[in-house]
Parts: sequence; C-alpha cells; structure tokens
Amino acid sequence: MVSFRSSYHPIDAAILWCDLADHEAEILQVELSDPGGLLKHFPQWPTLHLYAERICDAIIYGELPATYLGGPIGLDDPVQRAYWSIRHPDLYGWFARTYPHEKPAFLFSRESDHSLCVSLGVHLALQADRDVLLRELESLHRTHSALCNQESPELDDPTKAPGFKSKSGAMPENAPMLLYVIVGALLALMLGKTEKGQPRSIFGNQAAIVDAITMLFPDVPGLSKRTLDRKFAEARRRFAQAGRA
Repeated sequence: MVSFRSSYHPIDAAILWCDLADHEAEILQVELSDPGGLLKHFPQWPTLHLYAERICDAIIYGELPATYLGGPIGLDDPVQRAYWSIRHPDLYGWFARTYPHEKPAFLFSRESDHSLCVSLGVHLALQADRDVLLRELESLHRTHSALCNQESPELDDPTKAPGFKSKSGAMPENAPMLLYVIVGALLALMLGKTEKGQPRSIFGNQAAIVDAITMLFPDVPGLSKRTLDRKFAEARRRFAQAGRA
C-alpha cells in the first residue's frame, strides 16, 4: 500500500522496503538502543540491514538528499542516523533511478505501474539530481574544453610534446598527457565503487556519462557523442598507462 508520509527516517524506509511494518516497534527499539546491530538482532531478516545500509550510503555519497533535524547533514561530524530525514519525493526519485525494477509498494502504486511511469520517474529523478550532475560534469566540461583547445599532433603521441616531463620525471601542468590522465581519473572515480561495493556515482558506465553530458549541454561545441566517446576512451587508456608507469 502506498504510504502517505511526507518524510522518512532511513530505518523507516528500510522497514517498509522489506515489508516489515508489522515489526516496526521491535525494530525501532533495537535500532535506537544498538545502532548498527540490526543484523545481529534480526538474522532472520538479512535484507533489513542491507537496505538500511544502502539508504545511508546513498545519503553519505550525495545520491539521496536528506537533512539532520531539519538542517544539512555534516558528514564530517558523527550524528545519529535515527535523526536523518528523507523527503518522500527524494526517496521516490532515488528508487526510480537506482532500483527501477523493485518499486516497493509503500512508494509505488501497483495499479498505475506501467512503462510510461518508469520513464517519468527516471526523468523526475534526473531533474532532482541536477545540481549533483552539474557539479560532477562541470569539471569534465572544463577539462574537455582544454583538450579541444589543444588539438595538435602531440595529442596523438604526448611523449613527443615539448616539455612532456620535467627533469624530476613529473609531467608539467600544461602537458596534454596530464589532461588525459585527469579525465581518466575522474572517469575511474565516477564509475568505481566504495569499499562496501556501492557505486560512487549514479552513472553505471561511460555511455551513461556521455548521454548525460549531451543531454545537459546540447549546444556546447565539442561535446558531441562521437567526440566524447573518442576522448574518454583515450583518457582511460592514458590513465591506465600512467598507473603502470
């Protein structure tokens, strides 16, 4: 049944996700007295701990907007997760984007479940995450613009560029190779996973990054899909080479 709450605490959302509303009081008592002990106290419901961690990780890495007692969450300060709050539209958008095939009943109406709703949900999620996308893509945009402005024979073989390496063996800041390495590092970061195995960004692969850039910056010269695919592939290759050096 669809919930009419305007907001949720992470443990509330995890309980409803697992369809354990009948055991809510028991679970909340354990969560308040022994934070992080869900798996120990409720081994019969392993997904409860898993789903709670997924939600909290999404908040920590900026994928799921949330507040702490009505204010911003300072991730450098230890705070009790029990007081984190997630707005219903933000939680809906995160589910539509990250787990589009699950659609838990407390967020999604079974009667209105059809293909058009999935597309609308993804669209709304992208709009809600626009600020996050812009911050991540702005750095790529600046770096790519610098690469486009330095189109030269040296880009095909950066080792032939003047001043490719200093006497100490380090690349100067304006070396074309360094720009490729920076882009490759950004791609590796965005497409990588945390130590807990969670994605670091909302992008699952390079194609998703390219699609987002072309959608958000359709009128920027040099940001065509063909150019981005070629430059990103080269950047990842150069980054891999730099890592082996």
